[in-house]
Amino acid sequence: MRITTQGTSHGNHTYNRFNSSTLVEVDDVSYLIDAGAPANGLMIRANKEFHKLQAVFITHMHEDHTGGLPGVIKSLLKRPQDNQHTDIFLPEERAISQLEGWLKAMHLKWPSSIISLKSIEEGPIFEDDKITMKAVGNNHIKSSNKPVSFSFILNSSEKQVVFTGDLSQDFSDFPVIVREEPSDICICEMTHFLPKTALPILKGCPIKYLVLNHIHDPWHGEGEETLKEILKSLPYPFAIAHDGDVFEI
Repeated sequence: MRITTQGTSHGNHTYNRFNSSTLVEVDDVSYLIDAGAPANGLMIRANKEFHKLQAVFITHMHEDHTGGLPGVIKSLLKRPQDNQHTDIFLPEERAISQLEGWLKAMHLKWPSSIISLKSIEEGPIFEDDKITMKAVGNNHIKSSNKPVSFSFILNSSEKQVVFTGDLSQDFSDFPVIVREEPSDICICEMTHFLPKTALPILKGCPIKYLVLNHIHDPWHGEGEETLKEILKSLPYPFAIAHDGDVFEI
C-alpha cells in the first residue's frame, strides 16, 4: 500500500500546502480520501491514472475537503476506459443533488454510467477485492440527527489505516478503534485542537506510525520543530506530512 498526502493544509491553501486530499494506492488501483483543490491537478502532476480510481471518500462537506471534487469528476469523465467505474461517497445525502446540479452547470456529460454518487452511513460503506472501508461519525460538524462528518477505517491485507478526518476541539471524538486496536498508520489532522490536548490520548494508543496531516499555520515552516518538541514523548514514530509525501506499508 502506498499513501500520498497530496494536499496537507487546513481550511486555506498556504505558501507550502494545498487543501486536503490523500491518495491510497493498492497494487494497480487507487482510492482518494477527500478532494480539496487542486486534487485532480496534483494527480496529473504525479502521473496518476484516473481510470484506476475505484472510490472517493469525503470526510465532510467543507470546501477545503470538497473544492477539487468537480475537477476530479471532470478528469474521470474526460477519457474513460473500458470497465472504468468510480464510487463517490458524500457525507450528506443532500449534497448529491447539489453536486449533480453543479456538474450539469459545468456542461459535463452527466449523469454518467462510470460514476456513482452515494451517501455515507455509519458502518461498512465499501468493499472490493483490495480494501474494505468503514465510516465512523465524529463531532467536527454538529448534527442533531445523524453524523455528517466522518473518520474512515481502511483495511487491506491485514493492514489497518485510519483517517481521522477533522475532529472536535476537545479531541474526544478521536476514533475509539485507534485507542483499542493497533493501526499500521493513523493519519490524524492537526488543526482543530491543541497538541497538548491530544497528547495524553495519543500516548495511550497502539499506533505503529502516526502521520500528522491538515496542518495548522503554527506548525508550518520553522513551527514544525516546535510541534516535534511537543510530541517527542510519543512512544512510536510520527511524521508531519507535506504535500507529496509518500508513506508505504
